[in-house]
Amino acid sequence: MTSFSLVLMIACVGISVDLVLAQAVKIVDSETVRGKIADTTKTENPIEGVFVKIVNAANEEFTTTDTNGSYENTGIPAGGHLINIHKEGSDDRLGEPVTVVNGGDHTVPLKMTRPNSIFSLLQKQENRKQHRIDNMSQDSHGHWYSLTLMNTKIGYMHTSAETTEYQGEQMTRYKSNAVMNLKALGNDLALEITSIEYIGTDLTLRHFLYTANGSDLKQVEGRIVDGTAYIKTTLNGETTASEVSVSLDTISQSIGVESLLSQEGMKVGDKRTFHVFNYDLMKPVKAEIEVVGQETLIYQSEEKQVYVLEATLDMMGGTTFKQWISPSRVSYRTETLLMGVSQISTKTDRETAVGGIEAVDFILKTRILPTGKRPIPNAENFIADVKLSTGNIGQAIMSTPQQKLELRTAQSGRLAIHTPTVTVENCLELPIQNTESEFLVASAYIQVDHPNIQVKTKTILDGEVNSWRAAEKLCRWVHESITDKTISAGFGSSLKTLTSLTGDCTEHTVLFIALARAVGIPSRICSGIVFSKDAFYYHFWPEVYVGKWVQMDPTLGQIIADANHIQLWGSNLESDTMMEFAEGVYRTFNQLEIVVIE
Repeated sequence: MTSFSLVLMIACVGISVDLVLAQAVKIVDSETVRGKIADTTKTENPIEGVFVKIVNAANEEFTTTDTNGSYENTGIPAGGHLINIHKEGSDDRLGEPVTVVNGGDHTVPLKMTRPNSIFSLLQKQENRKQHRIDNMSQDSHGHWYSLTLMNTKIGYMHTSAETTEYQGEQMTRYKSNAVMNLKALGNDLALEITSIEYIGTDLTLRHFLYTANGSDLKQVEGRIVDGTAYIKTTLNGETTASEVSVSLDTISQSIGVESLLSQEGMKVGDKRTFHVFNYDLMKPVKAEIEVVGQETLIYQSEEKQVYVLEATLDMMGGTTFKQWISPSRVSYRTETLLMGVSQISTKTDRETAVGGIEAVDFILKTRILPTGKRPIPNAENFIADVKLSTGNIGQAIMSTPQQKLELRTAQSGRLAIHTPTVTVENCLELPIQNTESEFLVASAYIQVDHPNIQVKTKTILDGEVNSWRAAEKLCRWVHESITDKTISAGFGSSLKTLTSLTGDCTEHTVLFIALARAVGIPSRICSGIVFSKDAFYYHFWPEVYVGKWVQMDPTLGQIIADANHIQLWGSNLESDTMMEFAEGVYRTFNQLEIVVIE
């Protein structure tokens, strides 16, 4: 089970909750491509002397070297291109997608990581050994894959592996880079994820660097020592450290499964149970795998003998993959049936992988069209019959003080939602202490302790000490201040959102929660669906504790979130990945039916 299968899964899950770890595609209205290259710190310092290569699907190259942190290249033909950047001692950036059309001029800013970490120093030491951008497409150790979703080609992936040495020990250095084009209500988005791993001969993961380019450039660096993963997550120049226990049977997610079976002599009927280190959750995940058969497939007019593997990961209710790999561990095809849609990666050549990419509009594909009565805007009560085509409805829809699910079968039930009333005089004064205090802390996306967050909160509240009145002020300020509510790719952090004042429901929610926690109001994330205009759409909104929990919606400007909000996940403290909020999407996507009664 290689990492691209999970990358493709995240494209499906994540876009519905704002494309976890994603990046906006640059649509360039020009034949000139220019831009600034900066580091990933919050000050975005320019980087000089970066080599820039722009490559199109026909493998034509247009190269330039930047000066003073800027680059420019004219005469670029119309069409899809990839921008690669390289500088000795820094982490390479491969495969930035850009679409060039005739006329005009446009800027494509780029970021790359400076060598400011143990992992970066390790890379610097090995730079002479590694394959450069110049020979990436000719890399004999590399493989190209086309990625398709809903029968539409949405992107590509390149993987490579080589033997190297680190601290006197032989290891495998594995690198993968995936780019996927998507749409959200007509907006072009792309998901780009790069991972580099150092894997021991026992298949255990020793070091890793994982980057995803979204509203913020996210970098996760980790090392695993004596059963503990020491992880640093950097967003917008702010770093959060964490530690995770790792079981002794945890192997690399990228190549561990194939290597394990190949080392032991793969044969039909073989089964294994172990753990893989999952980058999306940043923790070990139990995996079960079985060799279910042997087949012959055609690759570039040649017959290839392959084993067929079926693997299940213990995440999001169980995620199952089917993979076709050769005895030499080359993966030719991976199929994932996820949330009712088929996702496929297919081995091919570079030109085929990079060319002919289309896009799927995930917002339109994931909306849920109800039947029965039309929901009333700003409703105080909502009643509907709900049903899952597969799965357990009780595990998909939460029961809370304001949301009750009466089960009829394992897959169906009646849902009743009512909005609470709030008596201002009964609400607690600030700061709220010794009650729900776990929801006052900072996390990777919610920088409660940052001076800018603290100062802004005090300015907005202007001395208000009643928790509910304070929450009202914060909700109104966030709704009115974020004037550009364009759907973004990925989760923007609260600090980045405070600076840009742009974003959709995820940015509204994390900024509101950071401001609320900063003044002593316990706050947490709700994820689910909300009715808007014609359908239910996947959505984020916050809830605050003011003596009782009350849901609000700064995105829609609702001081009390109306009864058309159906909560699928929440009531827990967010992790540094926030991937857990995709669980509700996973359990309901393409499977939930809603018949509105009242």
